[in-house]
Amino acid sequence: MKISLRQIEVFDAVATCGSVTRAADSLNMSQSAASKALTDLQTVLGRQLFAHAKGRSLQITDEGKRLRPVARSLLSEIAEMVRAGDSHELAGTLVIGATATIAETMLPRLCAEFMALHPAVRMRIVCSNAGELFDQLSRFELETALIEYFPDMEDVELVAWRTDELLLVAAPDHPLASRRGLALADLATARWCMRESWSSISARLRYMLHEHAGQLDVVFESTSNWAVRHAVLAGVGVGCLSRALVQSDIDHARLVPLDVPDFRYTRALSLARPRHIWRSRLVKSFDAFILAHGDAPPGKPGHRMNR
Repeated sequence: MKISLRQIEVFDAVATCGSVTRAADSLNMSQSAASKALTDLQTVLGRQLFAHAKGRSLQITDEGKRLRPVARSLLSEIAEMVRAGDSHELAGTLVIGATATIAETMLPRLCAEFMALHPAVRMRIVCSNAGELFDQLSRFELETALIEYFPDMEDVELVAWRTDELLLVAAPDHPLASRRGLALADLATARWCMRESWSSISARLRYMLHEHAGQLDVVFESTSNWAVRHAVLAGVGVGCLSRALVQSDIDHARLVPLDVPDFRYTRALSLARPRHIWRSRLVKSFDAFILAHGDAPPGKPGHRMNR
């Protein structure tokens, strides 16, 4: 018995969906046909690709994990051949993962520039936190993501892209806005507008200021950077936001960066992508475009944010 393309498609869909039923629906085939294709594949290979756990989705085995990059590469390469035909023009829909700050600031402009170069390309941004994006990358649901921080993960390659600077900002009439040479202790009495307590920005900021300013008085909290920005613009309190998000407000005097010589907060932004899979010409072209618009040396591995 030979391995068929349909068997590979079913295997990949089950790995993505976590069940034969959902995989069959995604492939527009019957559950029985999908189940038979998966069983036949496992028989030919002589190995179990999924484990059954009561009350849980199918769990991919170590053997299945080793096969997954090969299967995804094969399917992606075939799709590229079908899509390309005789045309050398880049075309298709590119799905890009991004954490909030990147998705809300620099990425839309870069997407617009890339589409201006390649009019037949369409783009969709999936905005999520870094942990969820890593899960999607490891399941091959995303081929490319731009993130602000990362854990060590065996199956994801990271390449340094840009350095992001976080600024302390306030409305022009805020009591701290006109003061020069502020000490970190001067921030102890400030009211704060911040991201949710478990976000990387908030956790890092609390750590940096705790020794000098103690417990921060957070009066406005949001899961959205734009909501925090608007609260700071309205004079609710001090915010810690990416320069990319507030530079225009600073240029037009809507916000003022606080002059705190001892405060410096930068973090690495990285391009994240699954290891060991074949990448389409469209994805490779976008990756090259993104890295060409970064400030990190070409090919430099990703690195953690400053400690």
